[in-house]
Amino acid sequence: MTREPFFRLPNGEIASIFRLREADGFGVDITDFGGCVTALYAPDRYGTPRDVALGWKHPETYRENPGYLGALIGRMANRIGGGRFTLDGRIYQTCLNDRNHSTLHGGFGYSHRMWTAEEAASDRLTLTLTSPDGDAGFPGKLFIRAAYSLKPKHTLELEITAEADRPTVADFTSHIYFNLEGESSGHCDTHFITLKSDRVTAVNDFLVPTGEVLPVDGTRFDLRRGRSFAAILTDRPGGFDDNFVLGDQDRRFQEDCAVVTAAGSGIRMRLHTSRPGLQFYMGGGLPDTAFAGKSGRPYAAFGGFCLEPQCWPDAVNHPNFPSVRVAPDRPFHGITRWQFDYLK
Repeated sequence: MTREPFFRLPNGEIASIFRLREADGFGVDITDFGGCVTALYAPDRYGTPRDVALGWKHPETYRENPGYLGALIGRMANRIGGGRFTLDGRIYQTCLNDRNHSTLHGGFGYSHRMWTAEEAASDRLTLTLTSPDGDAGFPGKLFIRAAYSLKPKHTLELEITAEADRPTVADFTSHIYFNLEGESSGHCDTHFITLKSDRVTAVNDFLVPTGEVLPVDGTRFDLRRGRSFAAILTDRPGGFDDNFVLGDQDRRFQEDCAVVTAAGSGIRMRLHTSRPGLQFYMGGGLPDTAFAGKSGRPYAAFGGFCLEPQCWPDAVNHPNFPSVRVAPDRPFHGITRWQFDYLK
């Protein structure tokens, strides 16, 4: 593991970059600002490591980080409709940062803050953050620990825990944008995805769940037998930005929830997680920013995709969804693993 200065914040604080590597080049670069994965190297069918995680050319861009590239998301992943929820009979209002209609990714979230590197080794980085009571409108003080680890068989693991001093709500995810052909190789239409989900959560025009949970049978959401990204975009030009249900209960670890393969590189990514939902975002909004990607050019629409393990969006407002309640006697715990191999 190496640690290097990454960029300077306005207050003079220095964000660092940590590089975790295996002998064959598999590994990940992570900054303690936002807990962002800035690069992820996976071997292709020729054994050559390719960077498959989108990121910014200029480190200072992570201060704004439009699109949340590679970031740790909290206190609440995804959207809260109206930014309002009720907990133990009290109504809370969080900041509206998504079209003035909902709270997205925690509002002023953990994706844009300095974390503390508590443990750093060649195969592991543990970051911590303390979120005070009232932070962005959320109740309760929260202590979060996020541990990135390199595991056998070219596996990156992210384990997140959070402890609260009083009842609150919390949900976390990782917002890595992947392109398994290589981060600056362009459109992801060469990719093929299989997603083990039999239901999706219906949403309104603001992408906030209505509370209805729909079966995927006979619909374009049925990815259980696999579909190419090209075929998906032919049927749905805007692509997916939807929560696919993996289960009705949290903390039930499942393997191969999603499997994605790129035809050119041969790289295959298998996602395993304990979370009950998976937001599949195909990156249609990437051209909203003119910031330079690693190649020096802005990323194009559908030039990267996200698979975000989390609870079902807006669960704070739907009693029929899995609970996101966190309390002193009920800490948060979630594990996700991304495993890489290649097809010859």
